[in-house]
Amino acid sequence: AWLAEQAKQSSIFQDRRIEVIPNGLNTDLFKPYDRTFARDVFDIPDDRKIILFGAIDSTSDPRKGFSYLKDAIQSMATDWDSDDIEVIIFGSSEPENPPSFGFDTRYVGYLDDEESLALLYAAAEVMVVPSRYEGFGQTVVEAQACGTPVVAFDATGPSDTIAHGETGYLATPY
Repeated sequence: AWLAEQAKQSSIFQDRRIEVIPNGLNTDLFKPYDRTFARDVFDIPDDRKIILFGAIDSTSDPRKGFSYLKDAIQSMATDWDSDDIEVIIFGSSEPENPPSFGFDTRYVGYLDDEESLALLYAAAEVMVVPSRYEGFGQTVVEAQACGTPVVAFDATGPSDTIAHGETGYLATPY
């Protein structure tokens, strides 16, 4: 719906019929999984709270909001016990000079199959999508389908797919 509104405001499409056709999602694959099993696959301890972030080129594509993630997690680190939380990042390898988040951080790189991605979503307590721009936000709906709440800015695509306070949290943009 957000993208349709943007198109309606453009000089090219403002007088045209615009339809929203929702993206499909394989809910036979993206569904809740047993958290213990999902964590075993990735060797994640049961006593850790997992903050998940990821996208293709998640740390290098400025649209994906890695800088917002870094700032938010670093500010959290002053108030939370660092032994209880781990940040897991997918879609990118560990940078040459990785930032310190104040929590243990693991980079799992690009996941080649959707089954692994679904299990990683299911292993997390929360998925964070701090994107500056998302036309839709595929990771948002995938994580939610796996039973993992999503935190994102109340702007662009995630505003359409997160039920604030039910399936996640919509934060004040930027």
